[in-house]
Amino acid sequence: MSLPLHETRVLALIEMSLCREDRELAALFAAFNRLSADETPPRREHLPSRRLCLVMTAAIIAAILVLGVIAAALSG
Repeated sequence: MSLPLHETRVLALIEMSLCREDRELAALFAAFNRLSADETPPRREHLPSRRLCLVMTAAIIAAILVLGVIAAALSG
């Protein structure tokens, strides 16, 4: 998996900090890396854009309002 440079740097800083603070965790992390070295990393997850999320939210709210109006019209 290829990460942008700034994300790679942040992850490296987190790893170094954890390894300095907890030697046992560092040993477990090294063992995990050895065991998973031959595995293919997962593909990067692609999340929907912010605009698409806003459009979908607006559509759901509009549908709920329309269903509410229809329910009110049928009951009264």
